[in-house]
Amino acid sequence: MKKLEIILPALIIVFTLFVVGAGAFYYNYSMAVMRFPYFVGAVLIGLSAWRLVQAIQGKRLPGEPEELQEPTTESMAEFTRTALWLVAILPAVWLLGYLVGIPLYLLAYFRAHGESWLMSVSLSLGALAVTYFVFIVFLRVNLPVMPLGFQ
Repeated sequence: MKKLEIILPALIIVFTLFVVGAGAFYYNYSMAVMRFPYFVGAVLIGLSAWRLVQAIQGKRLPGEPEELQEPTTESMAEFTRTALWLVAILPAVWLLGYLVGIPLYLLAYFRAHGESWLMSVSLSLGALAVTYFVFIVFLRVNLPVMPLGFQ
């Protein structure tokens, strides 16, 4: 049993509970808005819990080699960097709001991972358009669009 086989599903469960819980308890979204996140969250938590139990019992995924090497220091460092990138969106959205935080986060992420300026800016603006038009205008989801302290 490897640490990463346990850590990743556990992180997915915690992150999903945090995001769905924030929508339900902090933002008080209605059941109509939360129906889809509840469904997806339940499926994601269920699959992650199933994989977590399998990892603890020592069962391998189909097609997984019998002997895998323990994670090296380099792979643990890459895992840590990836986890930090995933978690970094939370303070970006909390401090800057959805309309500024998500595009800036995506711009920083794509540039840090070697994408061109044109591609990075295009994808960030595309995410801004989807966030604004789909969630705010069309679905009328009450997202925290203003930075912290300006609400």
